[in-house]
Amino acid sequence: MTKILVTGASGNLGSLTIEHLLTEKNIPTHQIVALVRDKNRAEHLSSKGVELRIGTYDDFDSLEEAFAGVEKLLIVSSPVLDNVKRLKQQYNVVMAAKSAKVKHIVLVSLADADTRVFGLEDVDMATEHMIRAVDIPFTFMRNSVYLDEVMFDLKSAVQKGKLVSSTKGKEFNFVLRSDLALANATVLSEEGHENKIYELVSSELITYPKIASILSELSGKTIEYKENSEDEVIKNLIDSDVNKEAAEMLVHSFQKNIADEKFQSSSNDLAKLIGERPVKNAIASLIK
Repeated sequence: MTKILVTGASGNLGSLTIEHLLTEKNIPTHQIVALVRDKNRAEHLSSKGVELRIGTYDDFDSLEEAFAGVEKLLIVSSPVLDNVKRLKQQYNVVMAAKSAKVKHIVLVSLADADTRVFGLEDVDMATEHMIRAVDIPFTFMRNSVYLDEVMFDLKSAVQKGKLVSSTKGKEFNFVLRSDLALANATVLSEEGHENKIYELVSSELITYPKIASILSELSGKTIEYKENSEDEVIKNLIDSDVNKEAAEMLVHSFQKNIADEKFQSSSNDLAKLIGERPVKNAIASLIK
């Protein structure tokens, strides 16, 4: 019996991965372990029969104990933004996995880490090297940015009849967090994924003007697209009730990388793992 442990299980990606393991992959609950910091935040999992184990990335001993008897381990990257602390945390996870004799590590990493500048890419690349160094079979799930995390202004665009960006109309790839979670569940529930790297970006690229066109089709009203300066886009986002910090992150990081043509890689890896996901369906899911 294969024991699968998912870290960050009370977070969005980890929780969705477990949900897909249960519903899409029909993995019995007694084979799934959820690593959490606080059991009170994971009652939705324990109520389904999923075993909860307590551990934190800062506490090596808690990780070593939690990983006991685990064969497949999904490592969801630490959300900490301090790169030195984050590197130490992920070192703890990898070394605890080695000590506990985990047989297969599945790491959530970043796509295009060598070209995009988010401030997290160096740690993710270093973590991949750490896993190779300890000689544990691996699968690297290199995720693009979650479309549902950066397209939070689409409903407002439909209401206003206008979508704006500072992307210069350039193409970019996209993914939905739920689709990435399903890809995780696929790899965790199947054999044959050892020592493989999956570039989990879309198989087709999209632009903000194309999104406006899709919104028009979906809503039955004309959604105008307008290219604006970064400051104007930030102001528009704030006027749409997006908080200032999130608006600045979206424009100065995500949209700037698009304008600088750093989101233009494409791959069929995600489609091979979970099937094709049409762009229109993805956009439709974000305006429900």
